[in-house]
Amino acid sequence: MGNFFLSSGSKRISTNSPNDLRMIRRQRHICALLVGSTLALSPTTSFAQNIIGDALGQLIAPAVGPVLERAAGEIVVEGVRRGYENRNLFPRPGRRQPTYQPAPQPTYQPQPTYQPAPQPAITYPSQGLPYPEPMPAPQAPSVSPPENEINTRPLVSPNLSPTEIALTHVVSSGPQFNSEVIRTEAVEITDQMDRAALQYFDGAASDAAIASLRDDYRSLLSMPRPENARAALLVNHNDGLETVSDRQGIASILKAADAAERVASLTSNSGHEMTMQSIDELRSELTKVRAPIISGDQLAVLAGRIKNIRNIAVLSEIARVLGVERRDDLFARVAVAAKKSAAPAEAIVGLLGVALGAEENIVTDMQLPSGNPAVVLYNPESNPAPISFVCDDSLQLTLAPGDLVPLDQEFVVAFQTGNGGVKRYTIKNGMYRWAVDDSGWDLRQKTTAQLILDAGQVPVAFHYLLNGQPQVIEPGSVVEHTMEVPPRIDFDLGRGDGSTKSTLVTPGHYVVGVNSETAGWDLHRATQTESAVMATETTTSIANEHWRKSVIKAQRSLLADPAEAKVDALLDSIQ
Repeated sequence: MGNFFLSSGSKRISTNSPNDLRMIRRQRHICALLVGSTLALSPTTSFAQNIIGDALGQLIAPAVGPVLERAAGEIVVEGVRRGYENRNLFPRPGRRQPTYQPAPQPTYQPQPTYQPAPQPAITYPSQGLPYPEPMPAPQAPSVSPPENEINTRPLVSPNLSPTEIALTHVVSSGPQFNSEVIRTEAVEITDQMDRAALQYFDGAASDAAIASLRDDYRSLLSMPRPENARAALLVNHNDGLETVSDRQGIASILKAADAAERVASLTSNSGHEMTMQSIDELRSELTKVRAPIISGDQLAVLAGRIKNIRNIAVLSEIARVLGVERRDDLFARVAVAAKKSAAPAEAIVGLLGVALGAEENIVTDMQLPSGNPAVVLYNPESNPAPISFVCDDSLQLTLAPGDLVPLDQEFVVAFQTGNGGVKRYTIKNGMYRWAVDDSGWDLRQKTTAQLILDAGQVPVAFHYLLNGQPQVIEPGSVVEHTMEVPPRIDFDLGRGDGSTKSTLVTPGHYVVGVNSETAGWDLHRATQTESAVMATETTTSIANEHWRKSVIKAQRSLLADPAEAKVDALLDSIQ
């Protein structure tokens, strides 16, 4: 065995004797125990101590391991090994531990001192009287509808694009509808002229020539006839009519009837130029008709009806051209032309495939937040005048008939009754409407709201939210809602960009249509259409009413499917 020396200061020990050897081993045990305990209990994060940890783990532990295991030293060895492997106790070389950085402390910002705004003297806009002295506030109505806050609201389902629907319709179905309307109206104009001519012939039947013309005329109308058959009949009776004083007037009305029948024979393949030429020829022949063959009022109605079919032809061509060119301003241009021509709403639906809402009836976009307002005040359309009032003695408001205002908290409303009295109410959480009777103006609570949504002129399903709840109206359907809170409606405009509209509506009837300005879906208040023509109306109004009826008749004719009716009849015959 060679010599092994353990240096400790200047002392030198020989390992040749057994006693000396035992002493050296004892000193090694003590040294290992001290080093291992120090490393396990006192971890460090310095780079130099990382190196020491590596050296001890690689040199000391293998040297003393066998001895320590026999002398219960496995605890020290395990401690050294785990201390080396644990990153928290012995960081690996080249990896630094994070350093704690204290969070920055906010600096104090002085807040501005609140200064209440001076309150001006309040006057009523409608009455022009000074604001009255405060009066004891009567209790709010006893009925309190449930809370109407919308805490969460789902996304609005997208609607199909009305522009795409219309651009397709005006090219594929628009010309057919235009042709059917013109043909229907021209047939009725022809019949009106024939009736006027026969009525005159009956009155002048004492003249043998006119009586003969009348009989042949009746026979002609009862059978299929070639083009210009009336003019040919007139040539056959030319000699007999030489002595008749109204010969020129008779010839003019018969030729005008022939011209109207030529317009009635036009089809969707006739083309715009031929259609316009035929209608203008009819207008020219009508200007030659004079009394007493036909009265002045009858001539005015006929002239108005012919003008209307000319307008429908022009409208159809405008829509067709814009559709072929895929123009985004289709709705705006057609709306302008429709207003200028006084076309009925049914005619525009037939041309575009969707209804255009009247600009004055479009509901207001309120851009409401997620929750419903607590209070809605509205002045029904049936009221005769606007109403002015003051909220919380500071906010002046005036509501015209049909207008509403949403409020988001409890308010004290003060107003003059109109007969010298003043009323004050504390209102909250619900709908309130203004009413006027013999005792003057008053404010009354509306506990339920009836809401009708009409999608009769919409060819696709219409999606919307009603007070936060998803709803859908099937194509051509009408739905009715009854609720105890202010009706709030949200819907997608159908423009493909995610744009939506939020609005509060008063109880009533609303129609789904297209806003010509936004080219998106919208709601507009329904208008009452006169069902009968009054005797006091003008000849233009009468002509427009005939036009509206002709449009409806044409629509029904296009909806009728002979093949479908035949199939239904065959299905019914199956036993």
